Amino acid sequence: MPHRFSRCFAAVCSCLLLSLFINAPSGLRAANPLYLELSAHGDRIDLGLAAFSTSRTLVEEAAIAREMQEVTRQDLIFPRIFNLIEGGVPPVRKKVLLDSWSRLGADVVVTGYVDTGWFGRFKFVGMLHDVNTQQVILKKEYVAERGDERHAAHLWADEIVRYFLGAPGMGHTRIVFVNDATGKKEVCLVDYDGRNFKRLTNDRSIALFPKFSPDGKTIVYTSFRAGTPELHLLGLDGQKAPLCRYSGLNSSAAWLPDGNALVATLSFGRNPDLYLVDRRGAVLRALTSSVAVETAPSLSPDGLHLAFTSDRPGYPQIYTMDMNGSNLRRRTESGECDSPAWSPLGDSIAYTKSVFGGRYDIYVTELGTDAERRLTWGEGNNENPAWSPDGRYLVFVSTRRGREELWVMGADGSNPQPVGNIPGRSFTPNWGP
Repeated sequence: MPHRFSRCFAAVCSCLLLSLFINAPSGLRAANPLYLELSAHGDRIDLGLAAFSTSRTLVEEAAIAREMQEVTRQDLIFPRIFNLIEGGVPPVRKKVLLDSWSRLGADVVVTGYVDTGWFGRFKFVGMLHDVNTQQVILKKEYVAERGDERHAAHLWADEIVRYFLGAPGMGHTRIVFVNDATGKKEVCLVDYDGRNFKRLTNDRSIALFPKFSPDGKTIVYTSFRAGTPELHLLGLDGQKAPLCRYSGLNSSAAWLPDGNALVATLSFGRNPDLYLVDRRGAVLRALTSSVAVETAPSLSPDGLHLAFTSDRPGYPQIYTMDMNGSNLRRRTESGECDSPAWSPLGDSIAYTKSVFGGRYDIYVTELGTDAERRLTWGEGNNENPAWSPDGRYLVFVSTRRGREELWVMGADGSNPQPVGNIPGRSFTPNWGP
């Protein structure tokens, strides 16, 4: 019986077959001493979240404060480093009654203050209070346009996480992916929590494999709008520019860390190989050359190493090599493996794996030991993992609720949860800055 290739690899093979037909010759570490002390005992930080206050008794202002508090709350729950405490006495005339929070067991208390008297804009002041010293240990101010309340709250929560972890939280980050709610596969964007869904393309065709540039301003993706698979660059404002439109297959690209070049899957009417191209699509050099299909590139954080999928043994497996072509190494030995994603921490590669004919699940291989860990366990198909920018989470596609949806889980497979309630089916996510 033939092996059932994973859908990502099969999509590239389908692209190849169609293009050949058409083109045939006529580490993060904790930074704050309080977190170091608590994490050494496996404890969470006891963090109080007070009701956000307002400058005046306006219904609109109160609504903004409630929304910003709820966004902050969800953002602080997400990283699972806080024991969230609520119900303490709210601030009175901006004064925080910390003794009431101390009796509830809080070590620190988060407060927020909203003022809409800024000529159509609003001001938000967020403060983090140390209950023991009665001091403000973190304070941030944001002046923003109406409608940007969620974004300001995300930024504030991210600063709280930064204070304790030394790196910002994920509240400000976004996920790009393909979605078919229109009946066609278009490139779409959501906040990390599934809110602010936005369709970026209206190609009315098939889009595949979107990837954020390192600065988060540009997306590379595969489009069939012209009838053949081509690579395009897409700005978040919807502006598009062609990248690679060579004969044959142009697909599945990944950015180098400097954002000035990409690794792309190109075939030139032959077998698909990996090529280094600049931002104008000019080929700089070939990276692989074999009779196999080689695709799904992913770069190490330093840009010196490359992971990819190849069917050299007759079925798809994960390989790595140096960008200069040396040290080619097969990283997986069983099943059908595809969609490698190199961790931003540089220490592991996540990928999709199916044990011949079985369901697809997410696995991670530790590069130092070659130890393989399974993160999902047959709850539907689970595919196309992509790391969060801090390397602490993975977004992936799962059918555990009947259709292809975006899910997110910890890097150890813990606490899987859906990303909002996005209409239609969703595919091939990429988590950007």
